[in-house]
Amino acid sequence: PSLRATLEELSVAQADLVQAGLLRNPVFGVGVTAWEQEHIDPNLFFTLEQEFLDLVMLPVRKRIAEAELEATKLEVGDRVLHLAAEVRAAFYTAQAAEQVTALRQLIHQAASVAAELATRQHEAGTLSDLALQNERALAAQTKIELQRARGSAAVAREELVKLLGVWGARTKFRLAPKLPELPEEEVSLEHLESRAVAQRLDVGAARRELQALETSLSLAKTTRWTGLVNVNLEAGRLRHTRRVSLGYGGTLEVPLFDQKQAGIARLEAAKRMLENNLQALAIEARADVRSSAARVQTARALVADYARELVPLREAIVTLSQERYDAMLLGVYELLIAKQNEFAAFVESIEALRDYWIARSDLERAIGGRLPSNPGASTADVAAKSEEHR
Repeated sequence: PSLRATLEELSVAQADLVQAGLLRNPVFGVGVTAWEQEHIDPNLFFTLEQEFLDLVMLPVRKRIAEAELEATKLEVGDRVLHLAAEVRAAFYTAQAAEQVTALRQLIHQAASVAAELATRQHEAGTLSDLALQNERALAAQTKIELQRARGSAAVAREELVKLLGVWGARTKFRLAPKLPELPEEEVSLEHLESRAVAQRLDVGAARRELQALETSLSLAKTTRWTGLVNVNLEAGRLRHTRRVSLGYGGTLEVPLFDQKQAGIARLEAAKRMLENNLQALAIEARADVRSSAARVQTARALVADYARELVPLREAIVTLSQERYDAMLLGVYELLIAKQNEFAAFVESIEALRDYWIARSDLERAIGGRLPSNPGASTADVAAKSEEHR
């Protein structure tokens, strides 16, 4: 619903464009003469008045309105892309939260089994009070972490529901159980800054706004010495001949006191403000690209480190611990701790993978377009294809 409300701004801007292409209505007047009673029958005359400059300035007004409409289109499109980026980030967050919750459930089950075993050994007199309390504390800690994970998953899901704008039965959707795997190769991150400045919709909207304001400023400077120019047509019926007599006239605003100094100064200040805002926006876009690209590279490196080093090491420790446990060379608690550490490494790898996909989504938002799906393609190729599509 909020997106549909935003899209209505296009209708408003389109209405403004239609209005800019319309002439102002002529003014019809009727009056009574006091000094022409012997000549006009009846004692009435009629006038029709039209603003002359309205005819001349019609094309310029339409050009300004068209630029403003284009700026509105770009602004609305930018907000659509912003919402899409928020939805992607919320989706990855909710998906990772549910995956982490499932792992936290396994960790808690392992800790509960250890606590139950410790209780039985303590009752049999083969386990100390300290060891029993340690196992119970570990089980309680994993339970708390599981509750937090469930809460985080519920909050993340509701954030996604809110951004999707659904309610009722449509909120019962199911997410894929796992995040997408890391791409085998990363896309080229060359020329991203120039691509962002060239194609980001918010930057384009700022350019269009500046263009419309420059046209308005030029119009104000052109008409500062003319003011209002009205032409009128007068008609009255002559008493003696019964014929209609026509006359014409005009009015001209004399720019004696007001030569639109304040209006021009205001437009010039607004122009400088838009120029500075455009420059600041371009700088922010470049910084956003560099920051998001750094996050993508860092997150990818972390995911790769978890996949290549930490997770395999934790799995190997569990395998070796299991072998030593089977040979009665290792206690069950050490085996369970190794398993819990393995689960913790899996949780951290899931969170790193989530951060990667969110960072990639943020990078796409920063450049104002999607990254190529083909890992070998460069962003310059994608930009060229985008221009051809346009």
